[in-house]
Amino acid sequence: MGQKKGAVLKRIFGPLKLTHVYVAGVLVLLVALAYPLIKPSNKRATWAENPTFDIRIEVLNGCGTEGVAEEVASCLRDSGFDIVGTGNADAFDYEHTLVVDRCGSFDKASKVGKTLQCDRVMVQRVAASANDVVVVVGSDWADLGLIRQWRRDKGMASER
Repeated sequence: MGQKKGAVLKRIFGPLKLTHVYVAGVLVLLVALAYPLIKPSNKRATWAENPTFDIRIEVLNGCGTEGVAEEVASCLRDSGFDIVGTGNADAFDYEHTLVVDRCGSFDKASKVGKTLQCDRVMVQRVAASANDVVVVVGSDWADLGLIRQWRRDKGMASER
């Protein structure tokens, strides 16, 4: 039976060697399996679609509420910003949230402030800063418009 199958394939493909047919079949199978891994994804936005990707932000807890820097970072990340780190500020007595320009591009800090709906945007340029913007989360963090809306969308209870 195996000889008949081979003979039929030889007649169909003429001078092609049977191994060529098998190799071509394997290549087609590999490409079909690899395609989902190499095709461009429509889910991931590009910088051209969302220019906030080029703003590197560090979020610091300045009010002492546990987990607040991570929560604000998640909110900003969901808004399309590049969060490069979170941590604690130098003190926990910040009454108001601050958005600080560290790179000399006040436009970037203004964009973050506008997104957070935070009016306190300032310049404190640091020559060798790895971040474009630092957000110091103050005690007023739950009153920021973006945070309120984000918490509602996530079904989270209000802190205040």
